[in-house]
Amino acid sequence: MYQFLDRSVAEVVPIDRLLLCSMRQWVASVRAGRCPCSALGPVLQGQGLANMLPDLNMAMLLLERESLSQLRFKPPFAAEIGDDEALLLSLHALARAGAQPRVDAIIEQIVKPEARLPLSVAVARIAVAIGR
Repeated sequence: MYQFLDRSVAEVVPIDRLLLCSMRQWVASVRAGRCPCSALGPVLQGQGLANMLPDLNMAMLLLERESLSQLRFKPPFAAEIGDDEALLLSLHALARAGAQPRVDAIIEQIVKPEARLPLSVAVARIAVAIGR
């Protein structure tokens, strides 16, 4: 998590920037009553990652509905990375590194028990789609 705390969006590698922007856009779309997949689909398609969309949508939906506390996301074009965003970027980075026990430990801290396995699967599938 500390690799992302107190960092600007411009400082992170492109895939983490894409994940962060996608998470923020998902939240902004849902709050505005719009379909998040419609907003994210073209962006992910342009990056060759359209196959990641269902799992990203599932992960975000689980985080939205099953989190133990309200996660906070900054607006889509904010320059700094928020604390909860840093935690989720760490989760995805650990999944890409194959550190499943650490992924599971983070997931335990952020979602209800019944959401842990589906979130773990979605995060693992996102890592595969990105290509670890």
